[in-house]
Amino acid sequence: MILTFNIETTITVKEYLDKKLTSKLLRNTYLQFIVGNQSVKNYYLMHKGDVLKVIIPPSKSDVIACKGELDILYEDDYLLIINKPNEIATIPTRRHYKSSLANIVQYYYITKGINAGIHFVNRLDAPTSGIVVVAKNIYIADIMKTSIQEKKYLLKVWGTLLEDGSVKTTIVKDENSIIKRKNIEGNNSYTTYRVLKNEDDKTLIEATLHTGKTHQLRLHFNYLNHNILGDKLYGNDDIDLLYLHSYYLKFIHPITKDEITINSLPVWYS
Repeated sequence: MILTFNIETTITVKEYLDKKLTSKLLRNTYLQFIVGNQSVKNYYLMHKGDVLKVIIPPSKSDVIACKGELDILYEDDYLLIINKPNEIATIPTRRHYKSSLANIVQYYYITKGINAGIHFVNRLDAPTSGIVVVAKNIYIADIMKTSIQEKKYLLKVWGTLLEDGSVKTTIVKDENSIIKRKNIEGNNSYTTYRVLKNEDDKTLIEATLHTGKTHQLRLHFNYLNHNILGDKLYGNDDIDLLYLHSYYLKFIHPITKDEITINSLPVWYS
């Protein structure tokens, strides 16, 4: 990928790009800087009328390719958006070293001849289903972090909720577990929710994430004493399916600047 900038003043490459790119991306030692027809270092002094080109090489992934099916909701040269099923990890772990979504994406890239990286803009817990966004290079991944406008989930909880509402807590690691988190007083996590339907001592909810903390929705509805159906981590549930699904995403495309909306309904929705 090549980024092109028209220079309007006297400035070094580094000073200019500090205002255009994230520090994480600028630390990438594989970036190349071209001014005119020559390769330059980041301390090169540019002048008005110069054209700076930043060459971002294709990302390399060491993820093992594993055959599998992808439910693709959207794809272009920059993004791959997938509907993740329940009970599949997003990235490889010790338990899912060759069976994560990333392994299947790598297989898809190879079979389609796609030379791209696997940069997850968002991740879902293994039991959670729904929309997962993969950026095909590190630049797009960086931009997408500030391009997402709305993230909504569908979920079913135990008990009857009659009114829409919101939850604010501070979510921290549970010192008694390597996986679990816990709510404490504070406001580093924020969820609003809308009641859609009540049935048989259960409530169908549409929840909007305003922050993105680990296990946020599972913890927030546990805080309300209405655990999500199938949540074995924060509830004592014998249902095999977690009724939590990322179903709506609205974002500004990092290149075209179009507003894009993605929808995906869960298998249990009716």
